[in-house]
Amino acid sequence: MAATLDIVYLNYGEEKRQTTTQEHPYGQLGMNRDGRAYRYIFMDGAVTAGKLLQTPANIAAHDMDLVTAIAAIGAITISVTLGATAIAADEYKDGYLYVNDLVGEGQFFKIDTHALVASSGTFAVPIRDEGGVRTALDATSLCGLMKNPWKDVIIAPTTFTGDVVGRTTRDMSDNNFGWAQRTGLAALLADGVPIIGQQLSRSNGVAGAVEPIVTTAGATGEFQTVAVTTLIAAVTTDYQICNMILPP
Repeated sequence: MAATLDIVYLNYGEEKRQTTTQEHPYGQLGMNRDGRAYRYIFMDGAVTAGKLLQTPANIAAHDMDLVTAIAAIGAITISVTLGATAIAADEYKDGYLYVNDLVGEGQFFKIDTHALVASSGTFAVPIRDEGGVRTALDATSLCGLMKNPWKDVIIAPTTFTGDVVGRTTRDMSDNNFGWAQRTGLAALLADGVPIIGQQLSRSNGVAGAVEPIVTTAGATGEFQTVAVTTLIAAVTTDYQICNMILPP
């Protein structure tokens, strides 16, 4: 029987714990008893409290259209040829490989522990999925690699290079483990002056901040909604009390 990822119930204040050693799997779900939800992360860079965090940015030499070797149904490795950027040992461990085009497209696999791979080298990607490959790949298949979204998270930049993973619950140090808040009441750095009940996205002017979402009919853009304002409306550079609404 498969193991389950249980919820870690956090006493108030435990969501602010940071350590230099890993205590939970990446992405472990934690909750306070008032319903605020968190995910377990590893920091790439120091970030102060109340700032939005983002997944690690993708690497253009790895993220899609990698030449892929034939892989039969049941295969537990899929070999891809990298672009001109090397891979460190376990850089993609607990991340994902996906078939982005042609034969077998749409498949998505969890990556196991692996050795380093040289620039432009062949990466025999070990996959953890029980049963391995379900639809065979041929020499036309193209694949991409994605890092674990909860590992090496960064302050959310002003342009999208990944999804928002949550907010810092405390001042976080580089190369430390801790919790990023996903749902519930929180204080977030404000860029702009929202009104009560207004939806907020990441700011396009201040890294780690939120700003009001203002759109016109037919407008398109990078509007990942992360929170809704509540309590009194803050002013720019203050911290806004809001209700975070990212999926737990």
